Amino acid sequence: MNIYLISNESFRLINDEIKKIVKENTYEIFNLNKCSIKEVIEEANYFSLDNNIKYLIVSNADIFGSDKIDDATTDLVLKYIDNPNPNTVLIFATQKPIDTRKKIVKELKNKYKVINKAKLDRKALNDFLTNYVKENEFDIDYQTVSYIINNSYGNLDIMLNELDKIMLYYNFPCRIKYADVEKIVGVELDSNNFHFVSAVIDKKLEDALRILNSLKIYKVDSTVLVSLLAREYRLMYYVKKMYQSRIPLSEICSNLSLVDWQVNKLYNNGLHYSESELLKNLVDLCAIDMNIKKGIWDKDIALYGFLLDACS
Repeated sequence: MNIYLISNESFRLINDEIKKIVKENTYEIFNLNKCSIKEVIEEANYFSLDNNIKYLIVSNADIFGSDKIDDATTDLVLKYIDNPNPNTVLIFATQKPIDTRKKIVKELKNKYKVINKAKLDRKALNDFLTNYVKENEFDIDYQTVSYIINNSYGNLDIMLNELDKIMLYYNFPCRIKYADVEKIVGVELDSNNFHFVSAVIDKKLEDALRILNSLKIYKVDSTVLVSLLAREYRLMYYVKKMYQSRIPLSEICSNLSLVDWQVNKLYNNGLHYSESELLKNLVDLCAIDMNIKKGIWDKDIALYGFLLDACS
């Protein structure tokens, strides 16, 4: 088996699956957000001089999801599936659900290995986290697990990281107490980053700063908040333009992978902004992100500066 497709909401669980395949071998990582599938296939086809098995991991392989891809991409993948390099183990990984109707997914499933784990519902999530704690010889009750779920923004990786932090706090197997978890997690649901974004969009500077201070207790990175804000302004802009073009609501939902109430909320929020204002905020956030990554700007100061400007 030398081609794999792994789909899971959790980056951490994807890595666990990759480790089972790669084991102790070295590997190369390709990010499909930063390179083309053509580059990946070219590298996969390349035979090393020593003829050793090489492992290629392709992250953000969202071409296997519901988004449309061009025929050239489909043909490249299908051609490689039909005639893969026997000295290459190619592992595609995506955190988005895969589209089992796509030909490239069907071919992979028929000939190779597809590891497709659907998003956990609330009960399954509670059971999964409870078992994770028990595997580490700790004990936890339903209410305490629920508190962690409610304060992790629906992100399984954050939930697992929180449990790791809590178990490290105790430092020996025991029963995890709700009161201790409240102190360690350090933030309630009504002060999460989504409420922060809403406060900024509504130009409520005082609320935004208050929530931001709460998020700092939780150690939410400013770059994460910059990305969330940029996403919100970008979606507001898209929805505004689509409504102006009289695109049906169902099509807008499909294009943006959103449900109707989310689109309606974005539209209503967008009414308070001009197109130029939305674009300015996007450009400002992109500049902040770029300068933070280059080490030019302090991430916290840059975010505070944006809030003072955007909420004025």
